[in-house]
Amino acid sequence: MAVMSSSDAGPVDTLLEPSVSFAAPTSLSARGAGPSAEYGPIAVGPGRPAASLALRVGRGERGDMNGYPIQQTKVHRPPLREETLTRDRLLDWLHVKIHHRVVFVVAEAGYGKTTLLADFSRRTRLRTIWYRLDDEDRHWVAFLNYLVAAGRQHDPTFAESTARLLRELETASHSRETVTSAFIRDVRTLGDHGAAVILDDYHLVDDAPDVAYIVGELLAHSPERVTFVFSSRREPPVRVARLRALGELAELSTNDLRFNEPETERLFRETYGHALEPDVLDDLSRRTEGWAASLQLVQAAIRDRSAAEVRRFVRTLSGAEGDLYDYLAEEVVGDLTAELQDFLMKTSLLQNVDADLARLLTQSTGAAARARMTDAERLGLLHRSRERSANSQRFHPLVQQFLED
Repeated sequence: MAVMSSSDAGPVDTLLEPSVSFAAPTSLSARGAGPSAEYGPIAVGPGRPAASLALRVGRGERGDMNGYPIQQTKVHRPPLREETLTRDRLLDWLHVKIHHRVVFVVAEAGYGKTTLLADFSRRTRLRTIWYRLDDEDRHWVAFLNYLVAAGRQHDPTFAESTARLLRELETASHSRETVTSAFIRDVRTLGDHGAAVILDDYHLVDDAPDVAYIVGELLAHSPERVTFVFSSRREPPVRVARLRALGELAELSTNDLRFNEPETERLFRETYGHALEPDVLDDLSRRTEGWAASLQLVQAAIRDRSAAEVRRFVRTLSGAEGDLYDYLAEEVVGDLTAELQDFLMKTSLLQNVDADLARLLTQSTGAAARARMTDAERLGLLHRSRERSANSQRFHPLVQQFLED
């Protein structure tokens, strides 16, 4: 394999979500594919890039295409920060899986989805078309304008036919179907050299009928060498049953993105320059369960503390106070529906959650309780309890503390 050093990679900046490594496919070395195991160090940290927060776009950050205002931060790969952590195994996995038709990267806030994909797109030779979605992208005109703008980051002449139809919308009545068909014809040009279309924060628009239609058409008719990557807080509601059966769907979940104890040790020692004593490391791994956002918040809290103070802080770590409470309120639970929030708060009284107890506590039907449990599990808030029955689940301890409070 060719070696890629940090100097090859150029400047890095990760203001986004943290991410983690896990074992690479066993067949990788035999194939001779993928990046080197000696990647440059990768940054970790929760949150989003400052340039993207609340879509605060100033002068020079907007551009017009076809008369439609384009926020340039949404079609550029997010920057990565110089605070680094090597994640070569995870990047190797993506290097192999990126040739599947569809890739799902699904986890709740703070597990490293965006940072992972941003760093991968920085390293891969494959053309990556980046589009970070928000609530304003639910209409087909907005969605298609941004897809064209994203493609034009690589080729200024990309999708000329679609762009022309979009320009004519002020005076002509082209339908959604007409413009989408034109875009699919334009996308076929990407098949010559291959491309990965990364749809970041897809959960913000996954219930929009216009988006569902266009994405469905793209998955059905785009050339084989174009991969669609969905980064989302829940599994995207797109038709992938056939692709899954054919082995053309690759999936990363919350469990894949967790830090294990060796990774946590390396994170604090190499990236943060704050090596943890074995008993503290064990306690921190158990309490955080590899949730990268909580590890970043812990680092900020212990930066100037003595070893004794660090031990005491970790042993009393709680989701019911401080910055961790605020993060859970704003980024995790605060974005959920009122019905799911109510379900989570009532069932947080249970050490192990099953459908019968959940039904009793929430005064709902068994079917409704099971559906809410499924939603919470997909979001990474509930996890299968290994020591109990297959129908029993439990909360992440920090999330449970927050909900109880």
